[in-house]
Amino acid sequence: MEMQVDVEKLKKLRASKAWSQSYLAEVSGISLRTIQRIEKSGIASQESAKSICSAYDILVPDIMVNKTIQVDATPTFISVFRHKFSCLNIKSTLISFSIAFIIAYIWAVY
Repeated sequence: MEMQVDVEKLKKLRASKAWSQSYLAEVSGISLRTIQRIEKSGIASQESAKSICSAYDILVPDIMVNKTIQVDATPTFISVFRHKFSCLNIKSTLISFSIAFIIAYIWAVY
């Protein structure tokens, strides 16, 4: 499924980080030609959009022209977990898991 992305926002994001198209292609894991095509046409596959957003550490709806997204009526535990932890940086994630591990160990011992 292809989606329409905001070309100007993509270019501004890339310029704000002073990245070339080739560097964005390298960090996102997609080809330079695909980056060029997306910035020219504004059309990207879901996988390409996810890869680009991952490189910028943003969510896919942030770069979409039409921000209406289909949302499940009942969120699952995994989707809530992913959303909560996608906003945290690695340091706070490691601290959280360390604390949870310690609590689980103490609970298992006693």
